[in-house]
Amino acid sequence: MDVTLKIRGIYATALTRFFMDKGLSIVFSSKVIAQRFGDYRKFESDKPVDVEISDTEDGQGILLKGQGDQVNHVVEVIREAFFDSVCRKTRGHPFDAMEVQFPYLAKAGLDELRNRVVPTVFNHHRLRLIDSEYLDLMETKDLLNHPEKRQTISRNLENRLIWETYKKGKEIAIDHVKLNGRVISLSEGQIVEANPKNREMILKRPMFKGKYKYDGLNIEKKEGDYAITRIKEKQWFYKHSYFRRDAHLIGEYYNINTFIEFYPDKIRYVDLEIDVVRWPDGKAGIIDEELLNRCFKSGFLSEELKEKAIQTAHELHLSAQSFLSLL
Repeated sequence: MDVTLKIRGIYATALTRFFMDKGLSIVFSSKVIAQRFGDYRKFESDKPVDVEISDTEDGQGILLKGQGDQVNHVVEVIREAFFDSVCRKTRGHPFDAMEVQFPYLAKAGLDELRNRVVPTVFNHHRLRLIDSEYLDLMETKDLLNHPEKRQTISRNLENRLIWETYKKGKEIAIDHVKLNGRVISLSEGQIVEANPKNREMILKRPMFKGKYKYDGLNIEKKEGDYAITRIKEKQWFYKHSYFRRDAHLIGEYYNINTFIEFYPDKIRYVDLEIDVVRWPDGKAGIIDEELLNRCFKSGFLSEELKEKAIQTAHELHLSAQSFLSLL
């Protein structure tokens, strides 16, 4: 399908490279983008814009506006390339609109596309949401002059903007983003340990709030209960261990999600609905697989992402006695 695009926002450079590679036409580009691609005339066109692309309000993805079939075509092109992206129809716009959220892997792919055009650090699109001015300074000053030091510059930048802000006892929020776009703020946790080398964090969180029973475990909450939450980058799940006030283990909950993104004051991920629970006697179970399948039928996620979530759940369940105990 021949679709013309107008792109603006923090993902513009990466998406311009991406769609040009896919053979789609870019029109009405900004001068900055045109200069990065070397020729402003290549973006000039008398054709009308079919689909406009801009940032979502939170900067975690993009909003596409246009005619339904053309918007859907562009969304499918994106979904095929970035399998962990999450797509939702958006109401309240005069044209058909779709929101595409970019979790960890999608952002990483966009970082590489941008790096083909202009020197770009790893985790560029996440770090831009934290401190865009300092990011620009490091990329235009250090990385531009020393592209061979990309790995070192990227790691130092991420440590300064994120990991060096983590002090023992600091409170960290948890943005538990549902596939339909609803953001649930789980109870904040205090940092017990933060390991920048291994990209791991341990939080202690109070649990006597919200629901009266623990999801999946069907065990009553009591005053003084707490959770030890263990989080590691580049995993499809993270673990909550629930305890009574006297440190007696109540049970464990393995939340299955897109790769976690660390920010100075929070962690963020997209919840994939299906989860694994484990009781103190070692018995384990898979819960909410039907919710994942329902979200897939609603078009929120790709089949590949759905299958990855199911595979992760079954691997955790089958390995309850060995694999889970290592975390």
